[in-house]
Amino acid sequence: MESFEVEIKKDFLAEAKELLTNTEQCFLILEKSPNDFENLNQIFRLAHNLKGSSGAVGFVGLSDFTHKLENLLIALKEGKVKLTPSVIDLLLRTNDYLVGTIDLLLEDLEAGYENPGLRGELELAATGQLVDDGKPAADDPVETEPDVPIKITRATGAPAKNRDENIRVSLSRIEQLLNNVGELSILQAVMTEQSVALGANLPQLMRETLSSMTKIIKETQSLSMGLRMLPVKQTFQKMERLVRDTSRALDKKVEFHMSGEDTEVDKTVLEQLADPLVHIIRNAVDHGLEPTADRAAAGKPETGNVHLNAYHRAGQVIIEIRDDGKGLNADMIVKKAKAKGLIAPDASPSPADAHQLIFLPGFSTKENVTDVSGRGVGMDVVKTSVNALKGQVEIDTELGRGTCFRICLPLTLAIIDSVIVMSDEHRFVIPLSQISEFYRPQDADVNFVLDRDEIVSVRSESMSAHRMTELVNGRKAAAAKPVSQYTALIVRDGNLNKSAVLVDRIVAQQQVVIKQLSSESRDKVGFMGSAILGDGKPALILDLFELLKNMGSPKAQARRKTETKMEAAS
Repeated sequence: MESFEVEIKKDFLAEAKELLTNTEQCFLILEKSPNDFENLNQIFRLAHNLKGSSGAVGFVGLSDFTHKLENLLIALKEGKVKLTPSVIDLLLRTNDYLVGTIDLLLEDLEAGYENPGLRGELELAATGQLVDDGKPAADDPVETEPDVPIKITRATGAPAKNRDENIRVSLSRIEQLLNNVGELSILQAVMTEQSVALGANLPQLMRETLSSMTKIIKETQSLSMGLRMLPVKQTFQKMERLVRDTSRALDKKVEFHMSGEDTEVDKTVLEQLADPLVHIIRNAVDHGLEPTADRAAAGKPETGNVHLNAYHRAGQVIIEIRDDGKGLNADMIVKKAKAKGLIAPDASPSPADAHQLIFLPGFSTKENVTDVSGRGVGMDVVKTSVNALKGQVEIDTELGRGTCFRICLPLTLAIIDSVIVMSDEHRFVIPLSQISEFYRPQDADVNFVLDRDEIVSVRSESMSAHRMTELVNGRKAAAAKPVSQYTALIVRDGNLNKSAVLVDRIVAQQQVVIKQLSSESRDKVGFMGSAILGDGKPALILDLFELLKNMGSPKAQARRKTETKMEAAS
C-alpha cells in the first residue's frame, strides 16, 4: 500500500470515528423523540456520508454494510417500518459494530471485518420482518447473533500495526490561540505607530525591544495560522478513487484531472469539504457525463472528463468541479420538481433558479434508486455542508457542453498582506493580492465619458475607472475631482478584465487580521470583513472583485442611466 493511500485511509478513519459519535447521540435522541424527523434526516445524512467516503478510500466492505443501514433508515423515513424499541436497539448495536470496525482498522489497515448476522438483521428490519423481541421471524433462514453485536475477524497473517502518536487539541483552544495572536498583532501595530510618532524621544533600548517583539509576533502569526492550514491534496486524491470506482460501476470511460492540490485551507473547512465533493463528483460521473454511446453520437470523445481544481481568490477558497457532459437541462429539472411536489405546478422559475432546485431535499432525476444515486439526498448534503461553512455554490452550465460547480468558501479569520487607502476621508483595507499595480493617471489619459463612466488609458490599454466611494456606495458621485488628482489601483479579475479604482492616497502596506462582520453586515456585497489598524480604530476590508462586478451589473447600469436622465431633466 502506497504511503499517500495509507494517509488517506487514516484521515478517513479519524473523521469517521467522530462522525459515529454524533450518530450514536442521534440514535439516543430518536429513542426519546421518535417523531423528530429532522433528527432522523440528520442520521440519514451521516450514514450516507459514511457510506460514500468509506467506498471512496477503498473500504468496500464497510461501505456495503453502511448501505444496509441506509436502506433501513430510508424505510423509517418513508414510514414503511415502525420505529420500535427493537429497531432502536438494532441501530445502536450497528453503531457499536461500526465503531469497533473503525477502531480495528486504526490499528491495522489490512484487517478483515464481517458480521453476517448483524447484516441479516438490517436486511430483515428494512423489510419490516424484525419482530418486537429484536429477532427475525421464525421462518427466516438468516442466522443472527444478538448476544454478539460486534463480530470482527482479522485478516489471516496481518500483523497489527502501531498507531501513530498524535496530540488531539480542541479546535476551540486553537481558535482562542489564533484570536490572541491576532490581538497581539494589533497591539504590535499600535506600538509601532506610536514609536514612529515619538521619534527620537523613544529610548534606544525600547526601539530594539520593539523590533525583536515584532519579529517574534510575525513568526508566531505564521506558526499559529499553519496549525489549521492543510493542503487539499489528500482530499483530492480520495476523489480519484471515487471517480474510478463510480465509472466502472456505471460502465463509463472517465478520465480524472486535478490541479491546485497544494492549495491550503483551514482544517475545519477541509474536514467538511470532503462530503460535498463526494456527492458532486459522483453526480458528475453519473448524471453529468453521458453513456459512451451517447457521447459518440454527439460527436464527443468516448472518454469523459472530470476536472477538480482549487485556488485562492479574493480571500476565498474556490473549489471547482467541472465535467464535459450534457449540462443541466432547466426544463427537465422543473418538470421533475413539479412531479415530486417540490414546487408549485404553475411555477415558472428562470434557468438560474431552476438549476438551484437540484439542491432541494428529495430531488433526483433518477427513476430508480441505485448504489450510486437516486435517493435525492446528495445535493442536499452539498448545500447543507457549504451553508454551514458560510459559503455558497455557484453553477455554470451549458447544454451539450458540461457543467461547473464552484464552491466558494470565505475566510473566517486570517492574516493577510494588504494596502490601506484613503478615499473621501475614509480608510479602507484592500488585499494586496487583488492589486496588479499602482498608477498615477494624467488628465490626458481619460479617453472619453459614456453615460458618466470614465475610460482611462494606462500605457495604451483602456479600462473603466471608478472612484472608491462610488464602488462602496454603488452609484456615481454627483461631483468629483479630476482623475489626475487620484492614485489608481489597477485590478485584474479572473477573466483578465482590468479596471482602475481611484483613491485619494495610499496610507500604508501592512499585514492585518480579518475579523468577521456582524450578522447585519455580513451579506453586503464587497465587504470581506474588518480590521483594527495601528491607531486602534477599525476599517472595512473590501473585495474589489465583487464591488466591480456589482458596479457592472445590468441593474446598477440601469440605475445610473436613470440618474443621468433625472439630472438632465432638472
